Amino acid sequence: MFDKKEKITRHKAQSLDLFINSHEPHILNSSKELGKTIGLKRIEQFKSLNLLLFNLVYCGKNRLITPRARTSLGTKRYNFHKVSYKALNTVLDALVDKGYIEQVIGKKNLETGESITTTIAPTNQLKKFFKSNNWYGNYWQQETPELILLRNNKKKLINYKDNKYSNWLRAELTKYNDFLAEDALIGLCKKNKKTGTLELIDYYDNLRLQRKFIEHDKNEFGGVILKFGGRMYGPWCNLSSSQRKLITIDGEETVELDLQASAVNVLYITVTGERYSEGDPYHIEVDSYCIPRHIVKKAATIMLSTGSIQSAVAALEKHYLPYINDFDKDTRSKKEIKESQEYKAFKFKLKPSELLNLYLNKHKSVRSYYLRGKRMGDLVACMESDRVFEIVRRLTKLKIPVLTVYDSFIVKQSDSKILKSLMDELPRLRGW
Repeated sequence: MFDKKEKITRHKAQSLDLFINSHEPHILNSSKELGKTIGLKRIEQFKSLNLLLFNLVYCGKNRLITPRARTSLGTKRYNFHKVSYKALNTVLDALVDKGYIEQVIGKKNLETGESITTTIAPTNQLKKFFKSNNWYGNYWQQETPELILLRNNKKKLINYKDNKYSNWLRAELTKYNDFLAEDALIGLCKKNKKTGTLELIDYYDNLRLQRKFIEHDKNEFGGVILKFGGRMYGPWCNLSSSQRKLITIDGEETVELDLQASAVNVLYITVTGERYSEGDPYHIEVDSYCIPRHIVKKAATIMLSTGSIQSAVAALEKHYLPYINDFDKDTRSKKEIKESQEYKAFKFKLKPSELLNLYLNKHKSVRSYYLRGKRMGDLVACMESDRVFEIVRRLTKLKIPVLTVYDSFIVKQSDSKILKSLMDELPRLRGW
């Protein structure tokens, strides 16, 4: 078993935590005096200073990500200190001007497409301030973060009124997060080639997984409607499939299992009560030519969020044949280039529009869900997400730690049998 307190060397920057806080008088008073020293005048600016200083101490040796975009940080539901981007930028500039922080402004390399975000780190002057005012200690607390996020179609966080379902869902998410924090160690390990033992190289700490919904409809009584989107994202979602194989839980190697053809099967369960029973739902063959499965699957996914055959074909073309200027470097992966070549070969055999119609005819029972626009796509995504979360909820009740990556699950190898039984059960969910 690995020790959670084992020191791990980190080189990446940490995101701005909007829920970190302190009630210690000596912390608040010294922060207020520093604010006066650097010329702050408004209450919002002093709140922003508190937030930045709390984060900088809490980050330790890591840099702190401080985006300067002129976009709202959210309402109080998502923004405990009620900090605005304008006040935050004012404080950042004042701290830089007075020599308390070192700032690296974010930028993008137009040639490679790579970008970095704005980060800050304390200078020796600020470290001296922290030390002389006794900031280094256990003076920080985590206010209860919002676990249910609601965004509009412009991806802006919006407020909402809770109802019975949102309160229940928040309670279940809290149980899951508390279980991961208190009873599970999620690590990244490499296997020693000589000894075969696992060596811890990093671990995920202070996890607060949220479900992120999209607003399309409003309740006539003002209550929130949580039936669009609803994905639960963990930091491991950004890892490649090969990198995710390094994940361990409580020092044990893991296995990742997928819900096969998740979107199609969730539609069949909704309409017929059973999953698709005639083999692979993405298998389409024309005159002994088997269309590559990834093309059929991508076409099906696109049709869930587009409104016509024409727009679906356009989106399919854009995915596989993106415009690349002669002077630009092709940054696609080997897999993406290979799939693009297979798509070009497919077009010599069949028109993309013909493929879409073949797929729709194959799945007449659930055809009504396709080509209905983004609203329907977000609805189906939520149906998938609810199904995933129900399995997560049941595993948590059994004290089995689990991580999700969209429609797949990562568990200890010793827990894979129980996971498979839940995946096979496909429980019908409330609200379907």
